[in-house]
Amino acid sequence: MGRVAGVEDPDVIDLVAHDAEGRCLVVMVETRPWGLDPDQGAQLKAKINAYATWITDGSLLASAPEADGAPVVIRLDCAEPPTGAYAVITVLAARNLGELGIGFEVHVADTAPEN
Repeated sequence: MGRVAGVEDPDVIDLVAHDAEGRCLVVMVETRPWGLDPDQGAQLKAKINAYATWITDGSLLASAPEADGAPVVIRLDCAEPPTGAYAVITVLAARNLGELGIGFEVHVADTAPEN
């Protein structure tokens, strides 16, 4: 996979994949630690909103027709769990997206060193 744009670029869909349960995952990636960039919260909100629009306006199915009929989940891949205001953003996103029939989940990458 090539370099992804990440949360800081809401105009780019980082990754679309399917998981073992048959769900369509629309993945956004945040590699920065939470709180490092003062604009990070606004960037996260903008990225979530852009993904929701991309899904609901039919662009997802236009670019990934195999997603037709599959449950759709926006997944935030990050290196550490969101805390504080960032955690609030993810909770509100899950609630609001759920009302649209879109799932939302946070996936924290396992960055433990291998022995």
